[in-house]
Amino acid sequence: MADKQTRFDQIPPDIDTLYKVFLNGLRVSGDGPCIWHRSSIRHLYRPIKYSDVLERNIKNDFIGNETRVGIYSKNCPEWFITTLACIQHSIVIVPLYDTLGHEAIKFILEQCELNTVVVSDSENAKKLLSANISFLENIILIDRTNIDELITEGNEYHIKMMLPKPEDIYIICYTSGTTSIPKGVILTHQNFIANIAATHLLALTFFPDLISPNEVEISYLPLPHVVEQITHWCMFLIGSSVGYMTGNVQGLMTDMKDLRPTVFPAVPRILNRIYDQIQETVKNKNFIARALFNFAYQRKLSLVKQGIITNDTIWDWIIFSKIQKSLGGRVRLLSIGAAAIDAKVVEACRVIFGSVIVETYGLTECMLVTSSWPNDTKSVHGGAPAGCTLLKLIDVPELNYYSNEGKGEIMVKGPHVTKGYFKDPEKTAQLFDDQGFLHTGDIGQILPNGSIQIIDRKKHIFKLAQGEYIAPEKIENIYLRAPCVQQIFVDGNPLERWLFLFFFIKVKEYVLNELQKVGIQNNLNSLEKVKAIHLTNEAFSVENGLLTPTMKGKRPQLRKHYQDIINNLYKTMDSNNDPKK
Repeated sequence: MADKQTRFDQIPPDIDTLYKVFLNGLRVSGDGPCIWHRSSIRHLYRPIKYSDVLERNIKNDFIGNETRVGIYSKNCPEWFITTLACIQHSIVIVPLYDTLGHEAIKFILEQCELNTVVVSDSENAKKLLSANISFLENIILIDRTNIDELITEGNEYHIKMMLPKPEDIYIICYTSGTTSIPKGVILTHQNFIANIAATHLLALTFFPDLISPNEVEISYLPLPHVVEQITHWCMFLIGSSVGYMTGNVQGLMTDMKDLRPTVFPAVPRILNRIYDQIQETVKNKNFIARALFNFAYQRKLSLVKQGIITNDTIWDWIIFSKIQKSLGGRVRLLSIGAAAIDAKVVEACRVIFGSVIVETYGLTECMLVTSSWPNDTKSVHGGAPAGCTLLKLIDVPELNYYSNEGKGEIMVKGPHVTKGYFKDPEKTAQLFDDQGFLHTGDIGQILPNGSIQIIDRKKHIFKLAQGEYIAPEKIENIYLRAPCVQQIFVDGNPLERWLFLFFFIKVKEYVLNELQKVGIQNNLNSLEKVKAIHLTNEAFSVENGLLTPTMKGKRPQLRKHYQDIINNLYKTMDSNNDPKK
């Protein structure tokens, strides 16, 4: 049970900046562990106390003189130590995704006029130097192996603090790049406090035992993304701790086994991979083992349908404990966001891991918008509006979505919403309607229980030559249900009559037939059914620039990457009109 002294019905009014959030964490934890780290998987995770993190300052004369500082690094303790040092001096942080390309880096450096960037390795330093930015004066390289030195010597660099006010900018979050030019979203301390308060209220209402200094989050989603930012600060509010992934996402399971986190923020791609591995393992068992697994699964599923989420049944001890230990064996809360996920995967996670699952929906411009309730185990959706959110739907007639039918573009208003894009008044003006509601670009529908389900994406629509609008993400989500498909990209051209798709395959057999079956079963009309396919053995990934760091497809980059093949597909179809080619 959580210590009652760490619980409060709402964030006290004096906690109005992120610096004060951290001080509260120091107080309620009794100066307990704040950060867990290790230099490699060969070492054990070691804690850094709240007071040690608080007393660190960046060892450089720039502190206090800069207005904005860049952070170009993978998730690591130095990332947050740098952030807190900047907060203590009202310096705005400008994080750069570790996977950004040359042009995006140069654009951000120039737009923010960054004189100083903190990096965690020499490769990132070389990328900055290659941008040839004349005003970039300081590249501060923090070697992860020297974190002990940073802790023990930090007190020598005390500089008078200049603490932020609630309305001050905390971070400029550049969108991760589903469009060609990143946009800098301005987020203040007040924006974050509103979102943290709403998240805390949700936990207090439905999962009060989670409000405890004993909780540990595994940090692997990129810190430049608001999902990881919000998760960090929610953990620190209640005196909990954060442990950082050691290397890359391929080693995530090893880190989780050793760190043994209780909070696991996940994206569908990670959970799909875990689900597929479990299914493959069970498939290769003998008949008796498979039958026992399926029997245990059904017994626990009956509990889940009653709203009972647990990992303490006889079936956990006999069947599921080994799988649970692959995530460390202690995951109590699993939050899902960033993209749509299959209901069967969510169900399996509830059954096998015995974890409370919360599905969330949000975007950089306003962070968390909706969240499912932890006791809702019957559906897959974005959830109900967060406590800080005022939400409405507006008509999108070109896609036949009308608000009086419970469908339309999601519009958001509240204290968590950005005031706009950095140095871009034109795009900022386009972001809001005349009532101050923010355009999300996402199409939602209101479900019977009052929650919101994301069903489409407005800005990705396009016309075919027939003049009809096509929503590719809707079609992608349907074809993803085909057993042969793992990743998918559907596109079209307003000068052409056909749709085509690219996908990364798991098996080659029956590909087109399976796709056609799925399309028919889900009532796709004739224009929405793909007429040409291209089989590729190249997965969409962050490394090849076809996925954002949160595993979303970069539609413009995908189109450019496959442009020659797309042109050939259209030529082939025009020449023989054979839909199977």
